[in-house]
Amino acid sequence: MTDRILNRRHFLKSVGIAAGLPLAMRPSSARESTAHQPNILIVHVDQHRMDCLGAYGNTDIKTPNIDRLAADGVRYTNSFCPFPVCTPSRYSLLSGRYVHDHHGWNNRSTLAPDIMTFPKVLRAAGYRTKAVGKMHFTPTYLDVGFDEMLLAEQDGPGRWDDDYHRYLMRHGRVDRNDLEDQLVNEYRKSARKEYWDTCGALVSNLPEEYHSTTWIADRAMEALRSWDGKGSQLLMVGFIKPHHPFDPPAPWHRMYDPEKLSVLPGWTNSCYDHDLRYSRGYFPNDTLTEPVLRRAMAYYYANISLIDHHVGRMLALLRQS
Repeated sequence: MTDRILNRRHFLKSVGIAAGLPLAMRPSSARESTAHQPNILIVHVDQHRMDCLGAYGNTDIKTPNIDRLAADGVRYTNSFCPFPVCTPSRYSLLSGRYVHDHHGWNNRSTLAPDIMTFPKVLRAAGYRTKAVGKMHFTPTYLDVGFDEMLLAEQDGPGRWDDDYHRYLMRHGRVDRNDLEDQLVNEYRKSARKEYWDTCGALVSNLPEEYHSTTWIADRAMEALRSWDGKGSQLLMVGFIKPHHPFDPPAPWHRMYDPEKLSVLPGWTNSCYDHDLRYSRGYFPNDTLTEPVLRRAMAYYYANISLIDHHVGRMLALLRQS
């Protein structure tokens, strides 16, 4: 997303020439020379099904802001995630390379410093570059081209030193649902019965103002307000949700009635034996019932609608400015 229409050719013409320049060769006046270049806002989410947006034909979910954005831009119908694991896929997004090329094969992998990324390209072209939210790097604050990072991580060592969890600690808060769901050896093995009975579809123990989605959106809004027209800006905003646990804050958890939702494609009354031999799933697929699935869908949709609400805030601010 940008604050004005930017097609692929214009973008490549604007910044592509810098791709071959080492950072040490960046012109001293690079910041000033980008005044005519478009500002760029990238919003990405985690574990979001394509068919869980109104723009892709889902009539149950409410995503008016993202739908308007899709109507005003390009909507892909044949695009695929390059890898089924989070961090490798993120490295592919950053670098434009397949995993077998950048070699970041798992969620504890890193990206070699000589691999070019689009934030590095933009930074070399004089952009101010900033990341807010979930990036899922190893190490947590890996330099992939961002001048500044304000991070909210979910799993692994990142959650112990990121900005969001420092914020929660200062306010005497703990994201209990996420700890229970994500830290397998420490908490999930002894998770409460309600967690297992609902596939992690629980109301967040955090008030809305402390929820990760709100914290990320508020930091993004602060960054957008700082855009002063002096030089060009890149802001990449990564939301943790709708990744499980499916824990929208109150009152968002009441937004959808599970009984009124249409079950998404892929549901079967029984599992295939060869699938179960491979894995029963993060939650046991062979014990999943339709009522539990509907509740998980309702809370999953609520998290998506909360993100959509904040996307609307960002777009409104850009239009005003």
